[in-house]
Amino acid sequence: NLLNALILSSFLVEAYFNHLGDLLGYPEWNDKKNRTTVWNKYRRLREKVGLPDSSIDDAYPDVAEAIKFRNEMAHGRTETHKFSLDLPASIGGENSQQIPVGWQIALTTPNARKCFDACRGLIYELHSKANLGNHPFTKMASSQIRFGV
Repeated sequence: NLLNALILSSFLVEAYFNHLGDLLGYPEWNDKKNRTTVWNKYRRLREKVGLPDSSIDDAYPDVAEAIKFRNEMAHGRTETHKFSLDLPASIGGENSQQIPVGWQIALTTPNARKCFDACRGLIYELHSKANLGNHPFTKMASSQIRFGV
């Protein structure tokens, strides 16, 4: 579930950028052939709503981490991690340990919560600065169906 929370937080941000971009004059972002990066979308949206220039890394480092995590999962490469650990004489069964490495280190409840909250905060800030009200999550939609909340 933590893996899903981090990846879906990243998806939420990019989907919102596409939605807001469409409202603010960037309809091409909803074209599947468009390759504007999420990093550039953020900068352009900040400028469009009157916020000072800033990168996601600077303004919302936890959002940047969620996006980087998603990218690492989507475009991962084989990695070798070397470590040393003293093990008890009997190895296996209940005594065996799995040591988190690489992307697994991010999978903690506090980290997933922190990333989700930061993603939500970024969306609320852009939504408010775009003068769209205080509640960006009043509608849920997919390409199949739309719900009013």
